[in-house]
Amino acid sequence: MVRINTVFQEDILEGIDSIAKEEGKSRSALLREAAKKLIREHQQMKAEENRRNKIKRAIEVQNSLRKKSGRWDAVAELRKGRESRS
Repeated sequence: MVRINTVFQEDILEGIDSIAKEEGKSRSALLREAAKKLIREHQQMKAEENRRNKIKRAIEVQNSLRKKSGRWDAVAELRKGRESRS
């Protein structure tokens, strides 16, 4: 582990100490736990953002293809295919 120095406002440090005491943990352990949670949440948020961007891009591609294809009627095409086999 690496030791760091950081500066907190007194009320924040009091809140940290209060939670640490309540949970029977050291201040350092509580801050490590909080940092890990922050990292996990950030990674999840970025993954969700990437997922949304991929969906948005897929929708854009579909809309672009729809515009290029014009007024194509899938049902009519299926019927033509069925009728040609009869």
